Amino acid sequence: MKLLCKIVLLALAGLHLIKPFVTIDLSAAICITAVVVLLSGMTMMGKGFFKATLTFLFIGLALLFYFGQPLSIWAEAVTSMTNVIAILVVMQTFSIPIKIGQYNTALQYWLNKSVRGEGPLFLLTTAATHVFTSFLMFGAIPVMISLMEHTLKKSVGNYQRFMAAAVSRGYALASLWAPGAINLFLVIQATGVSWSAVFVPGVILSFIGMAISYGIESKLQLKADAVRPDVSGAQGLPAEKPAGRRVLHIFLAVAGLIMLTLLFDRLHIGATYNRIILAGFVVIFAWLSWLSREVSITAAVKSYWQEGVLKTADLAPFFIAMGIFSTALEHSGFMVLLQAALQQAAGVLGVFSIVLVPLLIILAAVFGLHPFMTIVMFGKILTLLSLPVTSLTLALCLAVGGSISYMVSPFAGLILTLAKMINAKAEEVALRWNWQFCLVYFFVGIVFAYYWGQNM
Repeated sequence: MKLLCKIVLLALAGLHLIKPFVTIDLSAAICITAVVVLLSGMTMMGKGFFKATLTFLFIGLALLFYFGQPLSIWAEAVTSMTNVIAILVVMQTFSIPIKIGQYNTALQYWLNKSVRGEGPLFLLTTAATHVFTSFLMFGAIPVMISLMEHTLKKSVGNYQRFMAAAVSRGYALASLWAPGAINLFLVIQATGVSWSAVFVPGVILSFIGMAISYGIESKLQLKADAVRPDVSGAQGLPAEKPAGRRVLHIFLAVAGLIMLTLLFDRLHIGATYNRIILAGFVVIFAWLSWLSREVSITAAVKSYWQEGVLKTADLAPFFIAMGIFSTALEHSGFMVLLQAALQQAAGVLGVFSIVLVPLLIILAAVFGLHPFMTIVMFGKILTLLSLPVTSLTLALCLAVGGSISYMVSPFAGLILTLAKMINAKAEEVALRWNWQFCLVYFFVGIVFAYYWGQNM
């Protein structure tokens, strides 16, 4: 079953990759492949994701059946979020060059040689997480822990809070602009706003967030004492020049991913997700071709085939089930009733209704509802309403709510994984150490989203 799941996951990504360049309709092939992904992937899912997937699948299928939807709507429901899976599969391949190129070791060496004081170290740890997350996504967490754990335990006063704040915020803020961020892609898909339209405000918001984070932590925990350089973990790259070149490669990969996505956007190649997948494929191919001149990539590719592909197996069936649910909801009578109620509420609240959008997403996340679900549901409903704000403002508000949800929900994968790796409680990481930052950033983000959306 594992072999079958790996084959169909790669096949699904491949179908979405070639879709803009072929004249034949691939919808049937994508639908059949998605069904196989769902059935094979559910046999390997963790308990939490399995329950959520089964719930969404059952409700979605029941709604489709009850309202007597035609076969075309059933097929649309099955395939509606397979593009998200394709993005996940492609972005996961970035773990190959990171591993064979020793980029984590190079960055560790460079940071340890260059940084003095807890403040600059916190800022650079946040920024490094931010950069890695832009293409590694969830894989950035174990990379940053292995990269900085040795140094930080010897260099900072409160290692757990330092690491929790830097990594969780650096990760979550990348979801405001990164081409491969599923959170942002769901926002784009729900609101119809292009990725290029949210990219610039997303980058600005992420920098504002890092500045707020640095300011808050400087007052609460960071010390100005010098950090003693420790390069013992970077024995594979003893010279500054090779380490500096490796760090430059990372920034070039991120820049390439962004520029190619923007270029494909200008050229109108396929839909937004096609451009993201294509950009990721081109960058990873070029990166591996470059590295193959220096080292063998065979072992890393084999490792990706054996383990890396299956890292998407938990999420793939979940997204297919959620796609079935959201499409069924969209074509049901419930949307009309809910739309009318929310339109009435929006009429009373006026422009202040945009505060409720991210607030509801955050509150739902704190009580265990994943932001992926709420962004899809709220996005589908809110775009049908006549709100006194632009679609761009709404998209930015959804993105802000989603990014904060990652940081304050004790049930979020980011928080659970990070808490486990630094030996802390999830409640501490999410609520005790992040609430002050999230409160300030919430209000700054909403104000920014309103004025940017209304004036652009």
